[in-house]
Parts: sequence; structure tokens; C-alpha cells
Amino acid sequence: MFNAVDAPFQKINSVTHTIKSRKQCYKGMSVTRSIRVILGCMALTALCGCAAHQKAAMPQGAERYRRAAIHEVSEEQLKADGRLIDAVALQETDHLDEALEAYAQLTHDDPSMAVAWYEQGQLLQRRGWSDSALHCIQRAVALQGDNVWYLLALAQSQEMAGDAPGAVATLNRVEALKGVNESLSLHKQRLWEAAGQHDKALKEMESLADAMPQEPRYQAILAEMNMQRKNYRKAKLYYDRILAAAPDNEYIHLQLAEYYKQTGRKAEADSEMVLAFANPRLEAATKLQLLTSFYTEEEFYGSRREVCFRLMETAMRQSDDPSEYAIFYGDMLMRQRRYDEAATQLVMGLQHDSSRYEVWEALLICLGEVPAREEELGDYARRAERLFPMHTLPHYTVAVYARRHSRCDEAIEALEKAVRWGFNKGYLEAETYTLLAECLHLEGRDNEALRCAEHALQLTPKNGTLRLLVDEIKRKQ
Repeated sequence: MFNAVDAPFQKINSVTHTIKSRKQCYKGMSVTRSIRVILGCMALTALCGCAAHQKAAMPQGAERYRRAAIHEVSEEQLKADGRLIDAVALQETDHLDEALEAYAQLTHDDPSMAVAWYEQGQLLQRRGWSDSALHCIQRAVALQGDNVWYLLALAQSQEMAGDAPGAVATLNRVEALKGVNESLSLHKQRLWEAAGQHDKALKEMESLADAMPQEPRYQAILAEMNMQRKNYRKAKLYYDRILAAAPDNEYIHLQLAEYYKQTGRKAEADSEMVLAFANPRLEAATKLQLLTSFYTEEEFYGSRREVCFRLMETAMRQSDDPSEYAIFYGDMLMRQRRYDEAATQLVMGLQHDSSRYEVWEALLICLGEVPAREEELGDYARRAERLFPMHTLPHYTVAVYARRHSRCDEAIEALEKAVRWGFNKGYLEAETYTLLAECLHLEGRDNEALRCAEHALQLTPKNGTLRLLVDEIKRKQ
């Protein structure tokens, strides 16, 4: 809707307009003095007249250059105009109390001055005096019922007073003057929705769509409104219209996918998602966001996982920077136990953002499942250990890698760091103490090894291998 408060001030006579348009010419003069100079000049021009320039005396073709006739203005009217301009000047210089008083005095002395009623109402509205503001603007509209700005201000006041039907009726008057347009129709639609008149809100949008059939987004709004009301048959009608008018629209297939999802037709919903993701005009970030919002977690990693993988791969291919989404893709691959591919994506993701520990942890888990990438495992484990010393997995992974290469001293150092930092809810505690006991035993430090083994055995009493180690150490002692 147009903002009546900020709308250009519509003058009711040519005098005010002339003064406004020549404001810079009188810079340095007081507002009142400059007004008087202009009014004096205009009055003098009116008295002198231009009767000698008659239409018949004009050369052929010169008619379009003739000035409009100058109408004489009474002294009383000139005085009223001057007071009005003084009130406007007070308002524009933020002397609002004085301006309000000036407008009130004008309307008292000349109740037919519509613009004074209008400006007075606007000032009262800004102060929160809604009833008084509504009264003033109603007076302005009663005097000039075809003034769009007055009507818009009246609709705004009626809306603030909670009179939605009245506001809509006023906006209908504006529409009769200006024609159907988006701003008015959407405003009326919101008013009816707020008033709980949903059928009337729907009719407003239908009128707008009928008036502008070339604009597909009105059809989309209507489809969405019908979807909210579970009127699926009618919603599909509007979606089909959009598809026919704009088959390359990047959102129509997403909307159809949602329609099929709501109506329980999952296969059709998947097909529409594939079509939507194939459109390069739809940004990769939007596609990935849609993946996680359109499908439930069970569908994403379970019953619909194949189509989700296909959609993800499409988004990755079309992305200008695949590393931005590689972490997300890596997580998907990891959950499908495609560890080698997942690790590659996670490495790419870390190049984009290396600050997230959970990504490092996922990478270590994936590399641990791919024997051919053992060297990478050791390298990334050491880097993660330096970046996140408070977490257990990097220390434990460094120790596992060192033990495989018979570097027990390095393994012991890493495991002791894990013990010093502690274990979050016992995560890897038994494994850490078991491996530490083994390495200490190999290094001949049996007393320490026994303490670690006994602690690990308390955590995993059914660990037969660990019990054999405890028995062997005790026999040696």
C-alpha cells in the first residue's frame, strides 16, 4: 500500500505548488517573506491580465505554447494559502505542536480546507490519537472524495482502529480511481486474513490474478492459499497454469513436489524434485536446504536415500564451489558406509572450513575404514590432535597408527594425553586404557601396564584378551 504519511503533499491550488517548485530561488529569505513576494507577483500578474493574447491572434501551431489562463485569487484566499504554507513550514521544520495548532485553527476558520484536515489527521495519527485522526481524515475525504492520498490515509486509520471492512471499502474506492494493482489487492487480502475472512481474502487474490493473467506469481499465491486450506484440486489448477505459462520457472517443480507430497504421492514428488534440481537457475545452496527440509531424516538416510543421493550429486555438479557443500555430501556418503568417497569429500570440506571438530572426527573414522589411506589417517590425526587437544579420538588415532608401526613410545605419549584430558561420558576410555596397557607391557613397564589393564577390565569385564594380558603380567611378577 502507498504510505500516506510519507506521500507527496498534494496542493489544492497553484500558488502552493509554485512556491514549492521555486524553493531554491528564495534561499536565504524567511519562509513568510518569500511567500509574500511570490504571492504579490502573482496577484500583480493577475490584475494586469493577458487579454491581448487571444487565441485567434496566435500564429498557426502556436496554440500549444500558450500559458494556461491565470485565475484571480481573492485576498481572503491568499491569506488562507499563506497560513497553510506557514503551517506546512512549521511541520517540515519539526515544530509539530505549533503546526498542529495552526492546522486546527485553519479548519476552525475554514472547515472546507480539506488539506488542513488531512495534515492535522496525519499529525494526530503520529501522536497515537487514533480517534481524532480518523475524524480529521474523514472530513478531508468528505470534502475531496477523489483524492487518492486522503483515501489511503483513511484506510490506514481504519485499519489501525481495527475496522478491516471499512479499510477494505476505502481501498475499493482507491481501486475504482486507480485500477486494480498489486499493492491494493495484497493489502486488502491481508486485511481480510487478519479479520478471519479467508474466503474474501481468496477472492481478492483471484481478482488480482484475473486482472493480470501474465503474472505467474499471483497464481502461485493462490495455489499456496488453496494448499493451506487443503483445497488440493484447485491448488493443482493454479500450479498447472504456472507450468504452462512458464515451464522454465525454477520454483514451479518445487511447488508441485510439495503438492504431491501433501497428497501422498511420493514417487511423483521425487520426480518433481529431480526436475527442480536439474534447473541451473536454482542455486545450489537453496537445493541443499530443500533436501534437509523436504525429506525427513528417515527418508533422507533410509527409504528415499537413493533419490536424495541423486539430488545431492546434481547440486554438487552445478555448484561453483563444491567444497562449500562437500561436508554435507561427505556426511551422506559416510552414513551409507561409502567411507573412501566420504573421506575425499570431507578433506575437500576441511579446505573450505577447518574449524569444526565434528568434521575432523568424521574424517578420522572414514580413513580408519580405508586401509589404503593409512598414511593420510596418521597425518590428519596428528593435525587434529594439535587443533583439538581436549578431544579423545585424535589422540587415540595417533596411538593406533604409531602402534601399527611399532612406535610404542609415541603411542604411549598420545594415550597419556587422552587420559589427562579425560573422557566424555566414557567415550574410548576402555579402548585407551587397553591400548596403553599393551604398549606399556611391550616397553617393559609392567607395573603401569597392570594398573591400566585392571582399570580397562573393570570397564569391559568380558574382554578375554585383556584378562589374558593381566594374567601374563601377574605371572611375570
